[in-house]
Amino acid sequence: MAPLFVYGTLLFPEILEVVLGRVPDFKDGILSDYHRFNIHDGINTRLYPAISNQPGGLVEGRLLLDLSYDERQVLDAYEGREYFKKTVQVQCEGQLVEAEVYIWHTAGKDLLKGSWSPSNFKIHHLDQYVRDLKGYT
Repeated sequence: MAPLFVYGTLLFPEILEVVLGRVPDFKDGILSDYHRFNIHDGINTRLYPAISNQPGGLVEGRLLLDLSYDERQVLDAYEGREYFKKTVQVQCEGQLVEAEVYIWHTAGKDLLKGSWSPSNFKIHHLDQYVRDLKGYT
């Protein structure tokens, strides 16, 4: 199976540990012609991002390399119905690697604004997000 390119909350080992019970092997990668957006629901901004096509854009993320079929099912449930999986080409260690990625559904593109920052999420939201996730799983 192709690796899974992640770019949002699944970048964080603490979250992978809660969701999957382990941290899979990974490599850093870059997805071209996409942008990582904030998701705005009226006055609220969701804590997690979405990506959508944007010519010239770059999204830094990670390729999760050794996911089982069951783990992929868990991640599908975690991502939910607002995303669909697509096969893309990710730059990794000087090569293009075929990978799957969760893409935001086109019907909700008007909710995508600005740029989501992994470092901002880590500083301001990660600890509480992990606590909340532990209570949910």
